[in-house]
Amino acid sequence: MNKEMQIKGMLNLTEGPITPVLMKLSLPIIATNFISTTYGLVDMIWVGKLGSGPVAAVGTANFYVNLAVAISTMITIGTGVKVAHSIGEKQSDRAKTYIKNGFLISALVGIVYMLFIIITKAKLIGYFELADAEIERMATKFLVISMIGNLFNLFNLLFSTVMNSLGDSKRPFRIFTVGFLINMILDPLFIFGFGSFDGLGVSGAALATVLANMTVTLLFIYKTKNNEFFSRYTKVDKASMKEVLKLGLPVSIQRVTFTVISIIIAKIIVNWGPDAIAVQRVGIQIESISYMTIGGLQGAVAAFFGQNFGARQITRIKDGYHISFLLTTVFGMLISLMFIIFPKEIFSIFLDDPSSLKLGADYMKIIGYSQVFMCMELMTVGAFNGVGKTYIPPIFSIILTGLRIPLAIVLSGPFGLNGVWLSIAITSILKGIILVGWFKGYLSKMSSKLLNQAV
Repeated sequence: MNKEMQIKGMLNLTEGPITPVLMKLSLPIIATNFISTTYGLVDMIWVGKLGSGPVAAVGTANFYVNLAVAISTMITIGTGVKVAHSIGEKQSDRAKTYIKNGFLISALVGIVYMLFIIITKAKLIGYFELADAEIERMATKFLVISMIGNLFNLFNLLFSTVMNSLGDSKRPFRIFTVGFLINMILDPLFIFGFGSFDGLGVSGAALATVLANMTVTLLFIYKTKNNEFFSRYTKVDKASMKEVLKLGLPVSIQRVTFTVISIIIAKIIVNWGPDAIAVQRVGIQIESISYMTIGGLQGAVAAFFGQNFGARQITRIKDGYHISFLLTTVFGMLISLMFIIFPKEIFSIFLDDPSSLKLGADYMKIIGYSQVFMCMELMTVGAFNGVGKTYIPPIFSIILTGLRIPLAIVLSGPFGLNGVWLSIAITSILKGIILVGWFKGYLSKMSSKLLNQAV
């Protein structure tokens, strides 16, 4: 085993039993994603105590926070894939170059996006026509504070993705856990106040998250200062930047499109009032538990496939996909059953007023039927990313996610607000079925090609 594979915490994914290797890598990523998700969940639980108006304000502002993450995907995904390929090919110097240039692009994108949001904040929030000046004021303040800390969040995502690609998924988990604890402690103090401090309401929730993200970034820097892969002396390489952006751009376009479509869907939901917007935002936070959990397996699959693709171990990739698919299906079915059987009980943790609870229970039941398919889709996206075919999932995702808009308009006629939820569930089911079928066909082609080369 060469030098880079002997570095503490790094894991060679090209050898050893597949299931233990996948579990060893994916469990810390799943835990890390869960921790990251709980930032929003904790915010929503505490803000929910202020009422549906503040929840709607946070939910509205978060569309643009999520848009920043979607844009940064072109850097995190591309960097992660190229680093994993380089490790599989035993090219540590190339991996270092991709990492250094990934952080440079992240800094540039983060600063430009922050300035754009701060300049256009009033128009961006005004687009939703919330018809409530106080909710718009809260949303604007939350957005500005969140953007100040956005650069730290982008760095944290890149640190985590790179370390996963190197096979070290435990350290990001430990670091994000510290950030979660800070956010959990500061949230109620900043929202409601303590002692003579009156509290800042929704702005307090944003400030708590910013301070937590800053701490996480500082911890990542401290923990990687002696890691040779994060060397400060690696050269700036425009060619590497182009490779990273080329790989990550399709995924970024997909996620930006998804966020923009979500904004349009939210504009449709506004017709049912602030309670409906609040229900959607809480529902998305609850759904993110399954989304981010399988997102952890997605990250492990991308790293596993990336290293093995670099090492040209196609049979290992094929076996890895079948194992991951089984794990994903079992988990997705459990989540679907929970959402369908206990919708009120789950939703009441966040909002318990009768109007919101009824709307929320309907959301949970309808979305519940699509959870297993959404999990299949996410895991398969990781598989495509790992083998460098990052452009395939966005094609289907953009088309089918875009279909939500006309479906929402058509189905809301006979079914009201539930028609909007149905449009989301139906398209999620279709994405899961199509992507799984497509990747299995791709695996068969890869195996046939390998067999022909051997002959």
